[in-house]
Amino acid sequence: MKKPFLLWRDDWRLGLEGLDEQHRELVDIINRLHRFVTREDTRHNRDRNQICQQLSTLVDIARRHFKAEEALMRAKDYPRLAEHHREHVMLLAELQEFLRDIETENKPFTLATLTALKHWQIDHVVYSDRLFADFLKRQSQSEDEVDLDDMTDVQVQPV
Repeated sequence: MKKPFLLWRDDWRLGLEGLDEQHRELVDIINRLHRFVTREDTRHNRDRNQICQQLSTLVDIARRHFKAEEALMRAKDYPRLAEHHREHVMLLAELQEFLRDIETENKPFTLATLTALKHWQIDHVVYSDRLFADFLKRQSQSEDEVDLDDMTDVQVQPV
């Protein structure tokens, strides 16, 4: 069996179950796109339709993922939310442009395009999303410290 184009690595896990699962879904779609782009027995129209379907699914999952991620960032008062949101907007615009180019302009979805998408996925998860996960860990540790400090003031009542 061929090695996947984009292999999920455990060190990409953020420790946020739902977001990690969505990241794996995005990786799976990128790998399916790779299979269509590199098929040796390419049937242009059929593969083009399948590529459009996969890209459309990728756009939908990315949109849902970004919305969930940003809602969590807002709830946790993440200071880099605006910057992170801009990255999401740029990626969604790029994905929608890829899809439009294939659907309406009949342009090919090339391996170079897919490779750029692969690198974006890796960079975004490993850098931008990791910054958020680290922020949450620091915030959680601070809350734990506060909780422990609060416990020292508690008076135990005799029974």
